[in-house]
Amino acid sequence: EVCSFSVADIENNPAGTRVAKVACDEHALWHKPFINAQGRIVRLGPMEAERDALADGVTPAWRRVASYWRESGLLDDNADWERSRIASMGDKGRNGASDCAEDIQNRGQQDWGRKAACRAFLLDVPWSAVFVSYAMKRAGIADFVLSSSHFHYLRDAARNPGSGPFRLTDPSKEKPEVGDLICYVREKNAVYGHAELARYLQGPGRKIDSHCDIVVAADLDGDSKLYAIGGNVMQGVTMRKLKLNAEGRLTLPMKRDADAARAFDPRDESTENMNRQDWAALLKLNRARVR
Repeated sequence: EVCSFSVADIENNPAGTRVAKVACDEHALWHKPFINAQGRIVRLGPMEAERDALADGVTPAWRRVASYWRESGLLDDNADWERSRIASMGDKGRNGASDCAEDIQNRGQQDWGRKAACRAFLLDVPWSAVFVSYAMKRAGIADFVLSSSHFHYLRDAARNPGSGPFRLTDPSKEKPEVGDLICYVREKNAVYGHAELARYLQGPGRKIDSHCDIVVAADLDGDSKLYAIGGNVMQGVTMRKLKLNAEGRLTLPMKRDADAARAFDPRDESTENMNRQDWAALLKLNRARVR
């Protein structure tokens, strides 16, 4: 079963299994939202800024997102950056990160306005990379580049393939395994495909928007499917199912055919697929090095 790890799995791939287990536990907490292999949403869970309780019956959804920021160690950095902007720009530089930090520090005893500012931060600032960073830290993956941007650990995997915890590979040439990361470029007209991304990551170029999911299962019982979990997908922690080819690799290319600016016509669903992305990178866990 997906998210069911045997003793052999744990012994053969201890680090990857730990990472996947963290992702699976969080997915269950969010009531298991799911995107099927056809790229359709078949199950929704709570949304990131809601106060509805997660599956534990206690934790509001928005506070769980705040905990990813805190436990990854990335919230304080963002709060310090925000405070410096407020000092120079006034309220125009405010984004709510410091309000989240103070709300956590004061055990949720802040007034309504500060809580609202924190929730605005959780809505406005992408947290998908924060979720991955949280999972890596929780799983004890040493030397992982903790960041609120996927770009930074993509670049580390490209530049330090032998010494870092992950190495950048082409998803059309290597098989994904439990604990790996599959990533796509979100920024349109930046780069397309693995070769372009690999070259870009070696250069001095600016950060580009991207997204990564954690692989939690691949080709279960020969089903030719990959299962991956990501944060900030449909405003929660969501699992998606992707198709694998006969060699067990991602079915590529996956570039979107539709123009995002084009008005959607309900009579034609053929171009609408949440899995059709530029899956340009597979970050392979260096299993011989990371245990």
